[in-house]
Amino acid sequence: MLTRLRRHATFSNVVALLALFIALGGAAYAGSKISGKSIKNNTIAKKKLKKNVLTGLDTCPSAATNYTNGICYSGQFAPNDWDVAARDCANKGLRLPDLGEGLLVTNKTPLPFLWTTDVSDTGPPSTRVIVRTEDAGFTRIATIQKGGPVAYVCVLNATNPQS
Repeated sequence: MLTRLRRHATFSNVVALLALFIALGGAAYAGSKISGKSIKNNTIAKKKLKKNVLTGLDTCPSAATNYTNGICYSGQFAPNDWDVAARDCANKGLRLPDLGEGLLVTNKTPLPFLWTTDVSDTGPPSTRVIVRTEDAGFTRIATIQKGGPVAYVCVLNATNPQS
């Protein structure tokens, strides 16, 4: 029996077996060390999770309690320049919306216009993209100097949206 085992114990078989044990041991070690508390927010995409795996969790953070189309957004803040708005959102753990999110938010809310993260021209003068709702209810995209006062909302992707 031992002779037969030695005949099949080639270098490649030994290395393959060793690699298998290391891989299994590493997965077991990781499984024992990783818990729900060790996973940071927004590091796992929603589409990677099974349905209802996050039941009972808040859909949006307290700083952005409104929800539309997978986006949590804050209330409207007073007009300010782009730099102040971006910094304010970051201090709340949020961000300014991108162009698509801005369009979704303005179409679902009475917000007249808001800053987005999109840059239209690096300048000088530096201009940013805004989303603007006209009196007739149509939404359009416009640009304005980043120092110009524009209202804004802060956004975050919802972790467990209940639409």
